[in-house]
Amino acid sequence: MKRYKSIHMVRMEHLNHHANLYAGQGIEWMMESTFIAACLAHGDAAGLVFKNTHQFNFMKSVQLGDIIGYESVVVRTGRTSMTMRVGMVNEMTGELMAEGYATYVTIDPETRKPLAHSVVLDETTDPEELKWRKTADGFFGR
Repeated sequence: MKRYKSIHMVRMEHLNHHANLYAGQGIEWMMESTFIAACLAHGDAAGLVFKNTHQFNFMKSVQLGDIIGYESVVVRTGRTSMTMRVGMVNEMTGELMAEGYATYVTIDPETRKPLAHSVVLDETTDPEELKWRKTADGFFGR
């Protein structure tokens, strides 16, 4: 699937009391990245709403001045749902700092009723993407 990327620089106002990136700020940026990717994949921001987050995991501390990239990709689709995987990467070192998953559902913007989408996972042999898809399936008992 197509991967969508956004980048942020960590500034003083993003730090916690340990002088690292505040987890809430990191998750906010991760959610922003997944929503943007879901909107672009679906093609309609008005017909997309947040459903659930899954397994946010911070592996490394992010420091003041770090430039971090967020890469989101659709890893699971249902009739009306899409699950996105997002990775937070230090752009200078290439290290994976955090990752998580978020699910969005598609609705009719006027009636707010569930509406089927046309997003279909492509065929892939990429072992990393296959792992993400398996992880996402596990959130739904598949």
